[in-house]
Amino acid sequence: MRLLLAAALLATSLPAAAIGRIRVQAAAIDSNGISVPRVDARLTLHSATRSTLELRTGRIALPKAIEAHSGALQGLAVTCIDPVIREPLLACPRLSLELRTAKLAVLKVQAKARYDMQREELTASGTGPALSGVLPAFDLTHAPAGWKAHASLPPMPVSAWQALLRPWVSLPESLEVSGQTRLEVNLAGNAESTRATVQFALSDGAFQNEAFTWLGEKLALAVQGEADLATDPLAFTVKVSGTQGQALAGPVLLDFTANPLELAARGTFTPQQLVIEAFQARQKDLADLSGAARITLEPFAIIAANAEVRDLRFPAAYTTYLQQSLATTPFNQLKTTGSASASVRIEANQPVALSLGVKDLDFSDDSRGLAVTGVQADVNWSAGATGSRRTSFLAWATSQGWGITGARTRVDFAVHDRDFQLLQPARLPFFDGALRINTFVIRQFGEPDMAGDFDALIEPISIGPIARALGWPEFGGSLAGRIPGLAYRNRELTLQGDIEAQVFDGRVVARNLRVRDPFGNLPRLYADVAARNLDLDLVTRTFEFGSITGRLDVDLAGLETVGLSPVAFDLRIATPPADKSRHRISQRAVQSLSNIGGSGGGVAAAMQSGALRFFDEFTYDRLGLNCRLREDVCQMSGAGPAASGFYIVKGAGLPRIDIIGNNQRVAWLTFISQASNALSNPGEINVR
Repeated sequence: MRLLLAAALLATSLPAAAIGRIRVQAAAIDSNGISVPRVDARLTLHSATRSTLELRTGRIALPKAIEAHSGALQGLAVTCIDPVIREPLLACPRLSLELRTAKLAVLKVQAKARYDMQREELTASGTGPALSGVLPAFDLTHAPAGWKAHASLPPMPVSAWQALLRPWVSLPESLEVSGQTRLEVNLAGNAESTRATVQFALSDGAFQNEAFTWLGEKLALAVQGEADLATDPLAFTVKVSGTQGQALAGPVLLDFTANPLELAARGTFTPQQLVIEAFQARQKDLADLSGAARITLEPFAIIAANAEVRDLRFPAAYTTYLQQSLATTPFNQLKTTGSASASVRIEANQPVALSLGVKDLDFSDDSRGLAVTGVQADVNWSAGATGSRRTSFLAWATSQGWGITGARTRVDFAVHDRDFQLLQPARLPFFDGALRINTFVIRQFGEPDMAGDFDALIEPISIGPIARALGWPEFGGSLAGRIPGLAYRNRELTLQGDIEAQVFDGRVVARNLRVRDPFGNLPRLYADVAARNLDLDLVTRTFEFGSITGRLDVDLAGLETVGLSPVAFDLRIATPPADKSRHRISQRAVQSLSNIGGSGGGVAAAMQSGALRFFDEFTYDRLGLNCRLREDVCQMSGAGPAASGFYIVKGAGLPRIDIIGNNQRVAWLTFISQASNALSNPGEINVR
């Protein structure tokens, strides 16, 4: 400015006819921390009343904190048409200014300015530079004590900001944005500081990506930020309020209309690092959040962070954070009440501590008969050898779902790194019994060397309610047993004991149970199952197979499945050798067994002709059916060899009927189809 004044004063001190142009140059000018090199000022006198004042500079060195964010100013060009000099006043009614920047195109400003030489006070106002076709308005004052400036943008579309911010921030090409914005900026500075205040408002905002995983509509947001641009690093505070609209970000659905947002944060910023010294956020009827973070930007990484959620309130918390994730599960329409709290601590881009507290949580779905009440929890996880190891628990008062009912339960446990351990025995009631877990340990969960141990006792549970809950035919009996050891080693789950059930007035025992690669795509199961002294009358009445009385033994040895499909086993179904019970079989049961054995047509013809048609049931000596499955083929046999095959039922007394199987090799899928048809639609025999 002093250089401009010198040129102007020199022009006024000489006769107009004596000169036509004045030029003043300076190697550099320093003022208020700003260095301006290669200054070239020219005053051209066109006539006694017309003149032009021009100024050109080299690269302008701003304070480091400002230059780090705005980029370097490559140069400045100022042109003043018809400057006015009436000491002590210097004014320019038509001033144009061009800034050449490193990150943006040439910025052009049109203004008017005046300078009071006595007070050394400058005032200016004007428009520009144009931002995506929109002209901001500004005014400024500069005095020895300091300076201040104000700029405002008229309403402009969000899309206009994309081109403006592209040198610093680029949005994904698939993200569509819309809405209207307003912006006001106030700057004030002196030799010691340069402070900026920014007020930004968004109305009717919306965004959407191609996958519809990021959505927003009718958003209304307001942002107010303050920063000291002269500090290094730049110190800032920001406040954000969201009062309207909805936004979907992955599984999180934010409803600012129902739960208005108020957020405040303070920290420091450099192009390399963002430090959030403290932040606080509150969403009405949803949650209160606070924390701090230190983040590197290139490459992006969280050096350290902590966040705490206090009083997370349901049902808003379910709608906001859970419902989208549960959309494809049976838990997608829950009614919820209660509250929760949580905290997380991150170091070196990895979580090192997590805590979750739940208080008086109830959730239900009347359409599914689901209801869980009184959920309480305190879950604490930590990582590392030096991390604090706090105990955890999960408890609930009542539970009901899919026909299964449970009573008050509490589980105490500890989680650390990838390890889980039950701290004391836990009893989980089901119907009229319970599962009592004595030992439950998992080590290195999710890792190739994952291992675990499980030890439990099944207190007798009636099978009838379980069958109803699972949609099975209802039958009596109870499920009980001891699981003295369930171990996981080398990707194999092994049962080191027996599981026993009392059903159909008999006893069923599963032994040698093991599962290879249980968490893989095709787990392989191995087991031996034996059933002794089953009451055939109860079995056949349950499955509408037709009536058979007597007792039955079943052995399923060497069972091997891949996924859910058997690939090998030895199945034996037979009358116990010492069975003295009454042996009777109905016409319908005869037809069902004949269909399985492959002789259904002949038996049906025989029973619909002659004297057999007058009998509803028959006496039999013994029955048996065996299948040895290998390579998708069943090698069939029965209660003994017959002349043309094998006995499935060997008759006794008069009238006597034998059921003989003719096919000794049956494709597994055919065998399954025959058995399924026999159980679901055995077909009545029309006796005339």
